[in-house]
This record gives sequence, structure tokens and C-alpha cells, in this order.
Amino acid sequence: MNDPRRAAAAALMKQEQNGYANLVLQHVLEEFQGSARDRAFLSAVFYGTVERMITLDYILQKFLQKPLIKLDAAVRAVLRSGLYQARFMDHVPVRAAIYESVTLIRQMGKSSAAGLVNAVLRRAAEYDLSAQVFEDEVQRLSVQYSVTREIAQLLLEKCPQECEEILKASFVQPRLCLRVNPLQTDEAQLTAEFEKQKVPVEKGHIKGSLYVDFKGDITALKLFRRGAFHVQGEASQMACAALCVKPGEKVLDLCAAPGGKSATLCEDMKDRGTLISCDAAKNRLSLIRAAFERIGVSCAQVLENDASVYRDDFSNADAVLCDVPCSGLGVLAKKPDIRNKTLEGLQELVLLQQSILETASRYVRPGGRLVYSTCTLNPDENAGVVTAFLARHPEFTVLPIPNPIPGTDMTDHFATLYPHKTGTDGFFVALMQKKK
Repeated sequence: MNDPRRAAAAALMKQEQNGYANLVLQHVLEEFQGSARDRAFLSAVFYGTVERMITLDYILQKFLQKPLIKLDAAVRAVLRSGLYQARFMDHVPVRAAIYESVTLIRQMGKSSAAGLVNAVLRRAAEYDLSAQVFEDEVQRLSVQYSVTREIAQLLLEKCPQECEEILKASFVQPRLCLRVNPLQTDEAQLTAEFEKQKVPVEKGHIKGSLYVDFKGDITALKLFRRGAFHVQGEASQMACAALCVKPGEKVLDLCAAPGGKSATLCEDMKDRGTLISCDAAKNRLSLIRAAFERIGVSCAQVLENDASVYRDDFSNADAVLCDVPCSGLGVLAKKPDIRNKTLEGLQELVLLQQSILETASRYVRPGGRLVYSTCTLNPDENAGVVTAFLARHPEFTVLPIPNPIPGTDMTDHFATLYPHKTGTDGFFVALMQKKK
């Protein structure tokens, strides 16, 4: 297939069957035979449609006589992607978006739906969403920022002062940030390499972080393949830096896949000591091993492990990183699938986070450090978990995060990174030390 609009519609139909957007797009791109420009357009239409799905569906339903979900899957995909192009892609004229959508539905063997697609898109493209009177503030936030009512409700209740700014920022992709591999190169040398290729580079706040303005697949570069850097957001790098690991130490990364934080910790240890990198998902361990092989480290062990279950051989660790599973509300801009979450099972998730932190704390030697981090902005999963833990464990004390990224909220020494303030992923980091 070499038609980007048809490929995008096919991807939307696959994604609708509970597929992860990034994996669906990867599979479609592997089979796509169009130009680099067409590949970029395909990706933009697919990701943008997934990202704005709740908004698009709300508008489309205004002009349909039966529920959108009752339509044929191909018609639904064409309506959604066509309306996304018409309303949100400035370089695509509205008339072109409608014409191409009608042509596409005919090419997909659904000529009987061509009139419907034409009529609905013409009206939906002109619909003034700002004039709509919503039933309540939750519905307004849900429709305007394309998140489920559950997500809108949670952010409105838990982060009332930041809620709307968090949701606005969820449409802004964080800049591409790299972690320099000091085992292979340094910031100056890597910066010079990129500048030779006319790639603008800016030094980050965390030591070893670089922001690059690179167009295309950065993992295809020789610099990446030879292990000069890995892609890692600066918020994640700050969580690693907070642990302050040193060469020769015993370090645990308990929820490690796909391995970015483990790679950073190995580099900070100068590949000396022992890093135990674990994950409960056996199928993701190969990602960690591949990361270690590419950057050239030998101090790490990769193990399948349930982070909530204690094991004796992990004890007496100098430093433990607990980057726990979470609701992911800080990375909506990167993972559009999360926008459609109902947050079902959130309380069970919090209980798991508490269990992992409890288990992790048992591994820390007296005087050792423990970092708890998430990529969510839900206080119940962040300060709520850590505050309750500290109340139960007076042998641990919270420490201020060294060298936080500018804009970080440091209430009670807990670091909360709001995307609209830091320009990073939404993140939470708490650094604790076990008393000697």
C-alpha cells in the first residue's frame, strides 16, 4: 500500500481493536511503500486522530442519525481521519480533506457511504465547538481536550489549579532529549557530531542531557547504533540523577523495561559495581539486554522479577530505583491511547505501587538511597503513596532532590514536574534515605 490516507484509516481500524497506537503504526509503516513525506503524513494523521478521538467523535455524532459506533468500521475511520485533517491540520485545505475522504471511502468498497461521508464532514468541519453549552465542567474538559470523563474528573478534583494547563500541555510534544553515554563520548564531542550534520543542539539542565532538533528516526543514526547516546526524557534523567549512584555500588532498578533508566544508572556507575535490572514482563527483558549491548556495559544483570515480592539476594543495596507502573497521566502527549482510559482499577494500581515501595525499602542498606518515581500527575499515586510509606517507616527520611529541573514543584521535597512548567513529561520523584 502506498496511499497514506488509506494506510492511516487501516491503522485506525486496527488500533480500534485494542491495539497500542505505537505498535499498530509501526506495523503499518513496515508494510507501507510510499515516500518519506507520505510516511510522515500517514503518521501525523493516525496519531493526531487517535489523540483527538473523543473531540472528533463528539462533533461527528452531532450530524449522525445513529451512534457512530454502529457505523461500519471503515466509514468510522474515514470520518474520524477526514475530520481531523479538516479541523486540525492547517496545511490540508478543508475542501481537500473532504474530497479525499469521499474518494477514499469509494476506494475501500463503501461507495454507498460516500454521500454520508461528504455531508457529515462538510457540516462537522464548520461546527463551532466553542459555542457549545456543555452539561458540566467535566464534559467541557473531556470534549475540548479529548480525554475520558474519568480522566477529566480526576484532574479537576486532584489538581484543580493545574488541571486545564495540564490538559493544554497534553497536545504539546516534549522536545527530543538524549542522554549522552559517557562510556563512549562526552557532551562536547556528541554536540560537535550533531553540529557537523547541521542538527541544532542545546544542553539540558541535567548533566549528560542534550536537546536536539532532529527530523526523522534518530535511532537510525550511526551515532545511536554505536551507543553514543540513548533517547531519554529529561524528567527520567532527573529521577536517575536523584539516586546519586557511584562506581562500585550495588544498585537495583525494579521496574526497568524498556531499560532507559537502567542504562543511565550503568553509565553513572562508570560500568563498575552491580546493577540488577528487573521487570515482571518477560517479553520486555530483551529490550533491556539490547540497550545494554548497544551502549557497551557489563556491570548489569537482567532478571525477570515481580517487584512486589521480596527476595533475599537483592538485600543490602546501596541504591534502589522504584519507577512503578502508573496511570501515565503525565505522558498523554506521547501516548495518545491513555486519553481513552476509564481509570478502572486505579485503586488496585495504587495498592500495587504501595506494595512495590514496601518491598523495595527492604532492600536498602542503612544509609542507602531509595527513589520512588512515576510518570503520572495523580497525587494519590505520588505524594499519597510516599507520605503513607514514610508514616509507616520512620527509619526513612525524605531528602531534597539535587539540582531539579527549573520549574519543578518541590512541595515537601517531593518533585512534581508539570509539563507546562518544565517542558518535560509530567513526572514525580521522591528521594529517600534509610537512617544509619
